[in-house]
Amino acid sequence: MNYLRVAKHGNKICVIQKLFPYDKFLFSMKLTKGKLLETLKRKNQGWTTYQARKIAGISIRRVNQVYKQYLLTEQIPEIGKANGRPARPMEDWEIQTVKEAFEKYSVSASVLMKLIERDYKKHINHNRIHRILLDLGMAKTKGKKDIRKKDWIRYERRHSLTAVHIDWYYHAIMQHWAFAVLDDASRKLLALVECNSPTSEASIEGMKEAMKHGTIRQCISDHGTQFIKQAEMDSRFRDFLVENSIKQILCRIKHPQSNGKVEKFFDLYQNKRSLFKTKEEFVAWYNEIRPHRSLNFEVLETPQQAFIRKMKAEI
Repeated sequence: MNYLRVAKHGNKICVIQKLFPYDKFLFSMKLTKGKLLETLKRKNQGWTTYQARKIAGISIRRVNQVYKQYLLTEQIPEIGKANGRPARPMEDWEIQTVKEAFEKYSVSASVLMKLIERDYKKHINHNRIHRILLDLGMAKTKGKKDIRKKDWIRYERRHSLTAVHIDWYYHAIMQHWAFAVLDDASRKLLALVECNSPTSEASIEGMKEAMKHGTIRQCISDHGTQFIKQAEMDSRFRDFLVENSIKQILCRIKHPQSNGKVEKFFDLYQNKRSLFKTKEEFVAWYNEIRPHRSLNFEVLETPQQAFIRKMKAEI
């Protein structure tokens, strides 16, 4: 039994048992080319696999794996290359299923995996789906910036129409401006106006379209000239909100996170809008077909379904 001695209070010594044997820490060491060469050298000298594994800090199985490859190829195995079982070839039904599902939903591999399980009653691992999408040119390799390090803390209203987010965005590829009204609780797109320039009149038209879904209580916006009163100028948009008893909440200056839901929507709008011939087709896809990860993702809930579920019952 191995022990670790710890000195305490002068001459007194406390002896405690090691919780983790030294050998177990070897397996967390990074395998380098130098350590690999030394391991193979020792194996050629007649060392046992158990002895050789301690040089590189790898498992017995890994030593046998690289040594077997070395004997078969008479070459030093490359570090970082897959030396294990080769990947299973993609089957035609997998490729066709992934292609059909992506053309309909246009979502990430992890979401597509759940949709395929629901619609096709078949399971394809999300990593495998991503590889298929890469081969089809329907996805790109993720960079480090695309990987979320920790979950976001979301703040949202409990009921639909309690508050909406509004903003303008310029789509450089399609060369038009877009005004969006997004429900805070359900993420439903209540209105989408596409025009040549961002104006107060177009903003009002968008709000009128959104109000067809019900009574809106609050409107969250930035300090855009279309939304607030400027010096010596009337704000027709602000007057419209007052006339319809809608409270305007202005985001903190230079703090886009305050209106983050609509900012995030416009990221999607930038990437997906050109896939649809008409604005109406895009709105229907966003509201009724594509599941939203911020909603009840276990049941692949869409914004339209969440809008109905979160609608406050009238007393």
